[in-house]
Amino acid sequence: MAKARENEPWIDLAALEASLGGALARGYALRGEERYFRERGLAALRKKAESLGYELCLHEVERESEGGDFRLARLIDDLSGGGLFAARRAILVRNPGELLKKVEGEDSVLTRAALAFLASPEDAGTLVLSDAALRADHVLVKAILARGGLAPSFRKLWDSPPRWRPDPLQTELVQWVLRRASELGLRLTGHQALYVSAATGNDLAALDDQLETLRASGGRDLRASVSWTAGGTPWNVADHVLNGDMPRALSGIEALFRGGFQEKSGKRLLDPAALAVMLVAALQRGASACLELSRSGGSARVEGGSPAQREAAEARARRRPSADWRALLEEAGALERQLKSGSGLDANDFARLALRWSVGSRPEASPTGARR
Repeated sequence: MAKARENEPWIDLAALEASLGGALARGYALRGEERYFRERGLAALRKKAESLGYELCLHEVERESEGGDFRLARLIDDLSGGGLFAARRAILVRNPGELLKKVEGEDSVLTRAALAFLASPEDAGTLVLSDAALRADHVLVKAILARGGLAPSFRKLWDSPPRWRPDPLQTELVQWVLRRASELGLRLTGHQALYVSAATGNDLAALDDQLETLRASGGRDLRASVSWTAGGTPWNVADHVLNGDMPRALSGIEALFRGGFQEKSGKRLLDPAALAVMLVAALQRGASACLELSRSGGSARVEGGSPAQREAAEARARRRPSADWRALLEEAGALERQLKSGSGLDANDFARLALRWSVGSRPEASPTGARR
């Protein structure tokens, strides 16, 4: 049986918001990597709970290195105890994923407490979980759905057009920019929305800020109002370098090292040393995969990623002979050795690599066999 087509995330968000006209369900699970949609869902649920007089209990699970004042015992108490100031509680929990994993094959303490809360015959309120890695088959997600709740999946928007319609104006990202601009009272053309998304990258919170800035300017002089901050991720930038797309590679490298990129947690990574490590690793993985594909004549299997990503890797491998992929992999290895030596790398090191390996450029072999 064919797999059901996944909704665009904004459709699931609209469905969640539309469901809040009446009473709150016993539970909600906001899932998926796109934090922007999860945060909007949380905001809508919090506003509804406040309007109904629920006692708000907010919990954000942090890693030990992040500090914070999260206490598991306090969360368990909110799930199992009575409300202090109201008969019903809205318990909103960000990033509980690690605490919901099974321990020696058994449900965790938090999972058991949450299941008891959901199963309580008395209306103790509502539980809202927001986590990028929460799976649809988790026992808590199933219990939430069984109690009439919702579990929308907010994935990242596609920022490349579908193969069957290779029009950049049809990417999900551009379509969302048009929708969001309309919500904010802005009238953008498709090409203007494409410019905003290209300038900002696939960071919906940053796109929202750009549109707010544009609205404050009255929508005039788009290029002066919208700052060019797109750097994407180290993996996107590595793809541009490996594709030999010099303009995108150079602009991506510059923006990445100037503005960093947004991690799944929603925090922005700005440390140049960490960015360099990730970019080198991405270049090595990509060049190694292309070398294997090139040597096998395209018969090697590309592991991981979506079908579109695997197809892109196979097409990339065909653009260069095996000798070039081997030389590029050697150069990426040299960058890794430079990192390990403590010398460090900056945007200029990666820009030189991108220039040497741009499409149409075939670096001459040096006496030692490496390319230059």
